[in-house]
Amino acid sequence: MKMHEWAEQECRIACKKENPNFNFDDPNAWDYGCSCYKSALKAYKSLMNDDHSGASFGFTKNILIRLMNGQPLTPITDEDFFANENTPYESEASLANRGLKSSLQCTRMSSLFRDETLDGKVTYHDNDRAYYVNIEDPSDTYHSWTGFLDEMFPIKMPYSPEKGKYVIYAQSFLSDKRNGDFDTKGILYLVTPSGEKVDINIYQTERNGKMVDITKEEYENLLKNRVDKINEKVASDLLWTLVSNSASDEEIDRRETKWKTLLPVTKKDINEQLSKLCMFFCSPENYKYNTFHIRQSLCRGEFDEFKDNDDLMKIGEYLQGVLKLLS
Repeated sequence: MKMHEWAEQECRIACKKENPNFNFDDPNAWDYGCSCYKSALKAYKSLMNDDHSGASFGFTKNILIRLMNGQPLTPITDEDFFANENTPYESEASLANRGLKSSLQCTRMSSLFRDETLDGKVTYHDNDRAYYVNIEDPSDTYHSWTGFLDEMFPIKMPYSPEKGKYVIYAQSFLSDKRNGDFDTKGILYLVTPSGEKVDINIYQTERNGKMVDITKEEYENLLKNRVDKINEKVASDLLWTLVSNSASDEEIDRRETKWKTLLPVTKKDINEQLSKLCMFFCSPENYKYNTFHIRQSLCRGEFDEFKDNDDLMKIGEYLQGVLKLLS
């Protein structure tokens, strides 16, 4: 089998698993996952049609990956911030309020900025070199403040972004019901693109409408008495997934309609029973199981990957019992 034939076979198999009803040969057919496989196959075939193989294939692949990631192919230099017309996006007054003489966006890399303070100190910030992971739900990733990263690992010119990203692991929770979704955050550690783990240990909580720094001891005391219990949050996510996000659109409509007809006392009992089973997720060593993929699997009755885990099996079996109420 030729390589392009092997690649097409793999894409077809993956697409079939993603959506058994998708017509891979129909150019007008659309499915989010399957269409991604088709696009990847198209790019792969293009490289093969250009007779790339061995070293040249790898070299071309790396170029393509950098371009798709929005990364420059040659190092950025300080001159790149001034090479083309770079219209300031911030007024002099606004800059002065931040203690800056100038703040320029790189014309070759839109995520990269050059800041110069009023006394002439120059620093750089790349908005795209890091992202956060919620340790209580590893599938929850997001972007937030990374000022500490620029201090620990300052960007210097010439700058060539690393292949990977800095992954920052954090935890957030609610310590006071009056403060909305969360009011306390711990930035615990990060992993560098090379795989090195570095402790951060920055802790903050909301006081008088502002986030302020607190000690680790204060943080741990607030965490012990948090009001948004993990097991209740996971139970809520699982029920939403079961009813509204783990089946066809037609089936979801049917489940949602049926759920609305259940008595309040029945819904309360389901929540309470599921919350008890989800105490399993309150242990930090079990955070890794609280992911979108596993929640989907539990709601769909796909237990093969964790059939040796009694706690997850009990949760999955209970959810399948709830489905019977919605049938």
